[in-house]
Amino acid sequence: MPVELKKWEHLILSIVQEYLNQNKFFNMKKVIYFIDSKLKMMSVDLNYRAIEEILRSLVKKKIIREGTKLSRNEILNNETRKKIYEFIIKNPGAYFNRIAREVELNKAVIIWHINILEKFAFIKREEFENHEIFFEIDINENNNRFRFITSKEKSKKIINFLKQYDYGITKTHLSAELGMHHNTISKYLRILEEFNVVIKKKTYKKTLYFLNEAILESINLNV
Repeated sequence: MPVELKKWEHLILSIVQEYLNQNKFFNMKKVIYFIDSKLKMMSVDLNYRAIEEILRSLVKKKIIREGTKLSRNEILNNETRKKIYEFIIKNPGAYFNRIAREVELNKAVIIWHINILEKFAFIKREEFENHEIFFEIDINENNNRFRFITSKEKSKKIINFLKQYDYGITKTHLSAELGMHHNTISKYLRILEEFNVVIKKKTYKKTLYFLNEAILESINLNV
């Protein structure tokens, strides 16, 4: 997710990175003096106000942040952080305990890296059904709840099973085949119907459920 920078932003960012290599963290007031002295050595005519405006633009774009020595282009250099980020990209709507379980990292470590990824706008968190769930920052807002629902294990089992039954299946048969309680099947079928993932058709004697694969394909969702 590259962020577009203007000419002077590139220059100022390179000087900020030099500053961060020598200091513990980014501080707006202190770094301005450092940048000013560097620019004078380079015979670049930018005053304090211009430098400050460029720095604020970089902060707004979440390229740099006060209170840390990290800059955005370094964030994914850390292999652990990159592993967490790539898991979230591949599993949009993943909740914290699932990330911890499948990535197999200490929870405190995951919390730290998730906070960094959020701070620099690689990911975002949202709350659905009492879960905090995570998405890549650029993912379509309209698909977030849909992706969360379809990422749940019971939803995935129903969807994958229905892929094999293109001629339809009853709720009772589905409950027996998946070993899920009738009430649980009813709950998830109702939610999947709400998002048009499952289509219900009533016949003379029974109600059959079908998978609407078109909607899964429309957002490139692999379950």
